[in-house]
Amino acid sequence: MEISDRYGFHAPSEVVFNNLTDPDRVYRWLPFGVRMQWRGPDRVRFVSPIGSTECQVDRVVEEKRMTVRTLKPPYVEGTARVEDDPAGGSRVHVAVNAEGVNLDPENVRTVLDETMHHLCGDVDDNFNTS
Repeated sequence: MEISDRYGFHAPSEVVFNNLTDPDRVYRWLPFGVRMQWRGPDRVRFVSPIGSTECQVDRVVEEKRMTVRTLKPPYVEGTARVEDDPAGGSRVHVAVNAEGVNLDPENVRTVLDETMHHLCGDVDDNFNTS
């Protein structure tokens, strides 16, 4: 299964990527009920009401891309790539791939939409601060 979408932001791509990858800001854009615990520079544990999973985090600053993948089955991988929008601002391309797990695409899309809505609010708060 693969689900992908694009989300627009009113801030430059660098600001969006910095908010997305700043460990001190993660709690602001995670979906409600999800917490993240750092396990090292490239490892995190996500904890939610339905369980927890350890993930590897890869950041490629030059490409403004972050990928998070589970380390054990069921294997789920999510990638966010931030780029400038020709009309101004930026957009985030998000793709979620899953194998060995039966995820409801509507639930995945709902979580993506909520996450990007939170990230947009955090970016707006951070970008518009005087």
